[in-house]
Amino acid sequence: MKKISIIMMFVAMFAATSCSSLTGVTDTAAATSGAACSQALIQLNKSKKAGTLAITNPTDLSNMLVVIGAYNNLKANKENSTYKKSFTSGMVTGSTGLITPTAAANITNSLLNATGFDGIDANNIVNKAQTVGTIIQLLSALK
Repeated sequence: MKKISIIMMFVAMFAATSCSSLTGVTDTAAATSGAACSQALIQLNKSKKAGTLAITNPTDLSNMLVVIGAYNNLKANKENSTYKKSFTSGMVTGSTGLITPTAAANITNSLLNATGFDGIDANNIVNKAQTVGTIIQLLSALK
């Protein structure tokens, strides 16, 4: 009986620790951006797995622009820890459980360090070859 109570104590501590990184979300704009980004990444991952991911596909293009918008928002708020935490939390909730907190944190960091999205917008995205490559790098975090 004592072993069970010790195990339960560790389970409770782990649950409290893992959830604490997602509590205190106070930036709703960041959470909304993270949720939209996760949904776009999930759809792009489906296209990648189907072998149809292309910048010429209007749906993929639209999803890429959502990810690039999230990237721009993150870059603008890179020093704001509340924004980053809220964005990461939004990714988890927006994915309806498909993206874990760890994967969301990895994606957030990958977005912050991405170089293939600089200067890209809806007007010039089709001329930027590095966009799809950067998207594919981000999708690797979904595995």
